[in-house]
Amino acid sequence: MANNLPTIPAFAPGTNPPESWRHWKEEFEDYLEALRYSEAPEETKTARFRHLCGEELTKQLRAFDLKPNDDCGSVTLQQVLQEFDKYFLDY
Repeated sequence: MANNLPTIPAFAPGTNPPESWRHWKEEFEDYLEALRYSEAPEETKTARFRHLCGEELTKQLRAFDLKPNDDCGSVTLQQVLQEFDKYFLDY
């Protein structure tokens, strides 16, 4: 998927991590849509998330106990995003 769209910056929690997460997630979802990654296999979308999210979210992602989705045999991007939504809701 060649493109000329610059990548988005890694997540930075700033002074209000829940709000920063909400904005970063929107930017990430727009990025996926613009590059048509939204149509890609789940493994590709979650790999793109891990590539772009930055060290802080990567560490937290490893701490989550996510199980592969039975429908596709892997953890879905939706599962990852929902887990972070819950994490930042309780922040």
